[in-house]
Amino acid sequence: MRKAAFIVAVILVASAVNPVSAKSLGDEQRGLISSNCASIKMQLKTLQKVDAKNRVHLGAQFESISTNLMMNLNLRLVKNNMANATIAEQQTTFMSERERFKNDYIGYSQELEALIDIDCKNEPDKFYEKLKSTRQKRADVSASVARLREIIGKHRRSVLDLRQEPANE
Repeated sequence: MRKAAFIVAVILVASAVNPVSAKSLGDEQRGLISSNCASIKMQLKTLQKVDAKNRVHLGAQFESISTNLMMNLNLRLVKNNMANATIAEQQTTFMSERERFKNDYIGYSQELEALIDIDCKNEPDKFYEKLKSTRQKRADVSASVARLREIIGKHRRSVLDLRQEPANE
């Protein structure tokens, strides 16, 4: 199993380092993919399970932050005539980015499933092309998570700034 992971890693690194090899596979790479297809698929299925658990965990965390923190705070500020445009904008941005995260993950999940379904033993080129597009979809999910974390950080700073403001009496 480690050998298969190593082979996938070598192919991924080679494509990142050398853009020419990213466009086509060499005979050696084709052979490695074909001969280690079962191990590669096992690694991908393990990755799929881990990613699904992470998605559930992150999704629950993001939902909780959105509902229990951002939305409740914004409603309370409005109710107390202390509406804050920055906090309201962050809530809206977070909700939008959370939706994007969901869609990005769904796209990645479908791409990964399609990758696993390819017969890499007999179609290493097709497998490799799908592997490249799956990597991009996974990078999109990662970027979405980074954006959500950035919004959370900004929101935290805004809340701390709000606490420093004198109360309107």
